[in-house]
Amino acid sequence: MKCTIIILSIIFMADVGTSLGIDQSICTPGSEISFHPNGQLKSCTLKNNHSINDVTCKQFASINLYENGILKSCITGEYFNYDVITCNQYGQVNFYPTGKLSSCVLSKEIQIDDKHCAQLGSISLFENGKLKSCSTPQ
Repeated sequence: MKCTIIILSIIFMADVGTSLGIDQSICTPGSEISFHPNGQLKSCTLKNNHSINDVTCKQFASINLYENGILKSCITGEYFNYDVITCNQYGQVNFYPTGKLSSCVLSKEIQIDDKHCAQLGSISLFENGKLKSCSTPQ
């Protein structure tokens, strides 16, 4: 029994390492679909709302992925919470290759790094999470 569990664990770990991305089944048939040189999906128009990296990307909008399968950008289908930041529904959201938030449109005014950032304004972060820029309230 123990041997079977160990063998299955090894197979599972090996299999996880081979799955780099998402296949084109999430794309709208007939839409333009592009792939990275390694064959992984790069971009397309979604046929349905699709959740990737905890973000629900909007149906009939473009999705862009890094070669490692991490979400690069999409239009959100729902509000997206990232630490103290809430990105607006139906707004563009962008990520670094590590999966960390790069930029989005804020759903509500927030204060981050002692700076006030406006509701429905854009916010940009450095990869370490520090504020790069944001729209200030009027």
